[in-house]
Amino acid sequence: MKTRTVSIVKHPPELVWRTMRDRLPEIARLVEDFESVSASSKETDPAGAVHIVNIWQARPKLPAVVVSHVRADMLAWTDRSVWPAKKFECAWRIEPHFFAERIDCRGVTRYEPAMGRRGTRITFDGDLDISIADLPGVPPALENVVAQAIKSILGGLIPKNFRRIVEAMAAMLDNGKVQPR
Repeated sequence: MKTRTVSIVKHPPELVWRTMRDRLPEIARLVEDFESVSASSKETDPAGAVHIVNIWQARPKLPAVVVSHVRADMLAWTDRSVWPAKKFECAWRIEPHFFAERIDCRGVTRYEPAMGRRGTRITFDGDLDISIADLPGVPPALENVVAQAIKSILGGLIPKNFRRIVEAMAAMLDNGKVQPR
């Protein structure tokens, strides 16, 4: 399943790209549905690309009937990203902490000039594949229905959460909490 969302912010691409790369844990704290984002590692390779591993923990508002069935690991994931030195983009892969062997989510986020180079068009493109075959407790006749339901939920949630992160980052920049270099 393909996911895509496009956002435009009124700050230049280099500043937006660098802020997202370097301040993501701080940005995520501004979004209500996230408990935390913690940087597990950050390394620069010989070509100048920055490789970052972030651990995310979500805390979405869930219906009471669902809350008792959801463990913290079901709402956590590892985000592995590569930020090339000369391109304003980020290649990423999300590894859920629950059903990791059944979910493959990866993509690229591009930061391109907009608004006469005074703004940035952020394009988030991702691919989400889910395998539900032989899932304990799911009858084979319902596997496709369950897989489609999960894809539908995640396919809407991932772009929505990305837009919230972009809005929080833009607010941070608007409030002068990040200074251009």
